[in-house]
Amino acid sequence: MKKIPLETTVAGAYRFLFTNIVSIIGTVWLPYVLLFGFLAGCIYLILPHGVYHGDFSQLDRSILWSPWLILARGLAGIMGLIAAAMITVNLMRHSLGLKQTTTFVYFSLAAPVWRFVGAILLAAIVLAIVALLLVLIGVLFGFLVMPHMPHAAGVAILVLLCIALACAFIYGSVRLCFFIPAVVVAEERIALGRSWQLGGGNFWRIVVVWLLIAIPVWFIIGIVMQATILPIVMSEASRLPHHPTPDELKPLFHALLTALPIVLPVALIGGIAIRALMAGAMGTAYNAITEKPAEDPKASA
Repeated sequence: MKKIPLETTVAGAYRFLFTNIVSIIGTVWLPYVLLFGFLAGCIYLILPHGVYHGDFSQLDRSILWSPWLILARGLAGIMGLIAAAMITVNLMRHSLGLKQTTTFVYFSLAAPVWRFVGAILLAAIVLAIVALLLVLIGVLFGFLVMPHMPHAAGVAILVLLCIALACAFIYGSVRLCFFIPAVVVAEERIALGRSWQLGGGNFWRIVVVWLLIAIPVWFIIGIVMQATILPIVMSEASRLPHHPTPDELKPLFHALLTALPIVLPVALIGGIAIRALMAGAMGTAYNAITEKPAEDPKASA
């Protein structure tokens, strides 16, 4: 299988982000408004209203197991998956060059979105089965092989085996998942085997692409957080005694609540940037390695 052109892929990711910023915002804003509106409504209805004024006396662990909160978490998970699929499908269309017009508002529950949801769920099932099998290998080694070995040697081999199994799972996950969005959108089918094939021989290139995308975004987010949130939290935390009471923790929680208007937009922008960069990278890489070589005019003469 052809190799992912590393420089072209990274450049394509950043070019996609900066040249399609209007379409990226147009793609994500409505699904996010609907999702976060649902989450905000659930939080407002379920949590005691005194929390919003710094009164945490009514909070206890029973709220975490409230049937309404469990139902809200389940619905939020489903809505989050659908919103992520919706956004990814449209971003991939732009990245692959299948959509040339600018997106100002986007909402779709058409077949490609459900196809991508199905692909993600199928990949999750496959990876869960693989993880169980790898864990089973480690357990069988511990119960069947280690008793017949010197203790120190058995522990050392078990540790090395666990590291090898973890590396195998990471390799399989990266190779399987990277091209799933591109295959689903470009080829209009759920084909995990095709995604696995395209990822062959590209593991380290995919890892490098992901790092070159994630590290700059995380670095910028970290700078913003350190300049805005960290001083507020550290100032309140430094005033706390060694064993603070719930009443003494109120100023810290209040400071965290007041910092949310800064934390949430920064985290949201960072998440959108990484999602767009990954779409640009996956589209560029897919087009590069599936592009048919041009015919040689001399050979056809």
